[in-house]
Amino acid sequence: MKKLLLFSALVFALAFQSCSDDSDTPRSVLTARVNGVDKVFNTVNVEVQPYEGYTDLAVTASINNSPVERISFVVEQGKLGLDASWYFAYFLNETWHPKMPGFQTSVTESTEHKIIGTFAGQVETSDTGEIVTLENGKFNVYY
Repeated sequence: MKKLLLFSALVFALAFQSCSDDSDTPRSVLTARVNGVDKVFNTVNVEVQPYEGYTDLAVTASINNSPVERISFVVEQGKLGLDASWYFAYFLNETWHPKMPGFQTSVTESTEHKIIGTFAGQVETSDTGEIVTLENGKFNVYY
C-alpha cells in the first residue's frame, strides 16, 4: 500500500510538473534598495510610444501588481548611457516622488525588445518634502 501511495505521488508530481509554463519568454524584473530595504518589483509593464525619429519606452513596475508602491521611468529605445532616460519617479500611496538633481539612470543594453540598466539617487515629493533614497537599482525589462 505504501509503495502504491509513493508511486501515485510520484506520478502526480511528474504530471503537475509537465503542466507548468514551458515558455522561454524571460520575465521582466526591477530591483532596488528603497530607504535601506531591498525590494523586487516583479510586475513590469512597458508602453511603446513611437514618435517621429525615435521611440520612447514608458516602464512602470510594481510589487505583485499592487498600486501602493511603483517605479516609473522613460527611456529612449536604442539609446545607451546616462542620457537614455529623461524621466524617473517613485510612487508611494499615489504620492509622486520625482528624481532629484544627481539621480542617475543608465541604460547598458537596449534592443528592439529588451532594456537593461541601473539607477540610483534620491527622489522627493513636493507635497511634504519627503526624500526617498533608491540604491542598487537594476532593471531587466522585456517587451
